[in-house]
Amino acid sequence: EPTMVAQALTKSVVMTGGAVAAAVGKGIVGGAGRALPPLAYVAGARLFASDAVAPSSTGGGFSLFGGSTRISVPLTQALPDVSAVAAVPASSDPLATEITTMSNGVKIATEATHSTTASIGLYVECGSVNERSGLTHMLDKLAFTTTSNRSTFRITREVEGLGATVASGAGREQMIYAIDGVRTTIPEMMEVLVDSVVNPVFNTWEVDEKRRAVLKDASELKDNAQAMLEEAVHIAGFSGGLSNPLVAPPQTLGNMENEELAELLRAYVQYNYTGSNMVLAVSGAEHGEVVPIAEKLLAGVPETPPQVAELLREPSKYSGGQVLLPPMDDMNHMVLAFEFEGGYKNLKGSTVMQVLLSMLGGGGSFSAGGPGKGMHSRLYANILNNYNWVANCSYFSSVYNETGLVGVSASFFDGGDSSQLVDTLCGELDAIANGSFTDEELSRAKAATMSQVLYNLESKGIICEDIGRQVLLYGKRFPVGEYLADLDKVTKKDLADFVKKMVKSKPTFAAIGNFSDQLYGDVIGKRFN
Repeated sequence: EPTMVAQALTKSVVMTGGAVAAAVGKGIVGGAGRALPPLAYVAGARLFASDAVAPSSTGGGFSLFGGSTRISVPLTQALPDVSAVAAVPASSDPLATEITTMSNGVKIATEATHSTTASIGLYVECGSVNERSGLTHMLDKLAFTTTSNRSTFRITREVEGLGATVASGAGREQMIYAIDGVRTTIPEMMEVLVDSVVNPVFNTWEVDEKRRAVLKDASELKDNAQAMLEEAVHIAGFSGGLSNPLVAPPQTLGNMENEELAELLRAYVQYNYTGSNMVLAVSGAEHGEVVPIAEKLLAGVPETPPQVAELLREPSKYSGGQVLLPPMDDMNHMVLAFEFEGGYKNLKGSTVMQVLLSMLGGGGSFSAGGPGKGMHSRLYANILNNYNWVANCSYFSSVYNETGLVGVSASFFDGGDSSQLVDTLCGELDAIANGSFTDEELSRAKAATMSQVLYNLESKGIICEDIGRQVLLYGKRFPVGEYLADLDKVTKKDLADFVKKMVKSKPTFAAIGNFSDQLYGDVIGKRFN
């Protein structure tokens, strides 16, 4: 047997199926459960090699097995005697978002990405703008718990069995529930998702458990400067619903009985989780496959009475102002922002705003990455490169359906000159408002924005969220190509006019650390009346 193996190796024999079978019988190629000596193993691998791909070149190269196996055909040319596999033609039309509105007002929106996985999200038009007691925070914690059809344990086991992942998120204006998994399990994933959102029970023991988790989040807020600053800037900038805390206030939530809190949660879901307030978004499935299933699952969702919708949403008004908080760590943190009038419903303004944010850019004073991480943006070049005591400086945006906050944020070490930093940041906004930036900066900002948009849309989860949020706000989804074309049309005048109008609003200033009470009036006030 070793002699036969050696001969096969030396002559580079390519054996047919019958020869392979004969070789197995003689022990050259191992059968089931048989171990081969090292040389025989190599021979076995060689015996199954195919000669159908391309003939070996006789020129150049060296083979361990004797002869030559090198293919000398350049990579730019087709292999001889090999039939090319016909490529599937790419569609010239972009993927379309299809939308169906049910009789109760629920919208079903899908985009077929022809992938093996799918992302499904249920988006609800409600959040902390509708309440002040921390119910939004509680609902986020209680996502995918006991329903009228399933226990928490069963939901967990079903999700695990599907190989899926679930997530939820609570915002000031929207609630998000999502599930991702294999495309073949879309019906099962949709059933678990819809049941969890539409039919919650809110058992008192689960409410008590999640309340403890919420109160822990609230207690940890004092150790999280950025989260505290986010809450402070909304209190300073708005009156009404948008000033309501996103993190549940302990003094309110902690004083309720479990049953009372459970009843409040049930009432909140009953009046807010209704037809026109909800969108089911799916990325990675055909519309015709999703709609029949979704219609059965969502048929029991009640319609949204117009008068109730108006009563539930607390109006918000931009006010501007200042909130100063004592130090939380060895650094000082601040946000300077102005009103973005119209919010996301201001379509042209939203497009220009994205270019502005890319132009401002910014980041941290230390980066482990290297070039290409915003080092050419204005805040990086003019702030971080010139003030070594500034640890972080970047754009700030918190935008909602009809209004928003846009500006700059910074963190710096004790000993830094806060007045100088704030005045320099005001100068950056003032420069853009006066058109003091180059065409190259504008082109770079537009290119960076387009790149970020396209990069984000590589993710099915982000595509699903984009579908859900746009359909919830606009009733449709704008094509990506149309949005990119609008970005490309932004001019220097558009950007300057946007900032000029923005800084005419009353400034909003929120800070944590050692800041003077006179900073708002003496520095910011002198720049912007």
